[in-house]
Order: sequence, then structure tokens, then C-alpha cells
Amino acid sequence: MNEVRLTARKGRWIVLCVITLIAAGLLSPWASSHPDGLERVAEDYEFLHRAEAVHEWAPIPDYEVGGIPWTALRIGLAGVIGAAVMLAVLWGVLRALTGKGRERAGGTDHGHGAGASSGAAD
Repeated sequence: MNEVRLTARKGRWIVLCVITLIAAGLLSPWASSHPDGLERVAEDYEFLHRAEAVHEWAPIPDYEVGGIPWTALRIGLAGVIGAAVMLAVLWGVLRALTGKGRERAGGTDHGHGAGASSGAAD
């Protein structure tokens, strides 16, 4: 049986996730205030004024959570939310990629894949 395992210790993954969320929350307010690549090009070639307003349904416009009076907290919370979303996506992708291996190892293959038995006694 070739089972793909990320790690034998889930505690390490939990600690890494907590450290990631703390770093995102504490370091986000000190991120560079200089424009990113596309905005910089728009400034350099003088077409930034053509930009449209941020869509009203944008989940985190300008990397800030609205409705909070403190700037550092608005930005830090946006960093935590962004990191949490990325961790959830990573977890889902890894589960999808390794899920079939766990199903076969646990005997819940339900007749799919190589080596599945028909259920009849030999």
C-alpha cells in the first residue's frame, strides 16, 4: 500500500496555521504602501485616472475590512481573512489529492480502482 501522508503529526500543521494567521494579522498593517505592479504601470503611463470604483460587493476592497475605526485592525483583519481563505483552499486541494489514497487504504473503495474485489467469496 502506497499511502500519501502529509505528516504523522497534525499538531505541527495546527501550529503552522496559527503562526501564519498571527503573522498575517500582525504584519499586514506594515505592508508596503507603494502601489502594486499593475497600479504602478497605470501611474507610470498615466492612465490610473481611468480606473473604475471598487465594486460594491468586493469582499475586502483595498485590503481593508470596512466598519472598523482603527486602520491597523482593518488591515490586520483583512490579512487574517486572506490567510484563512488560502489555508482553507490549500486544505481542500490537499484533501482532494490525497483522499482517494485514504479511501483505498481504509477499504471504502466501493469497487473503484485497481485491486478492488467484486465482493464474492473465492
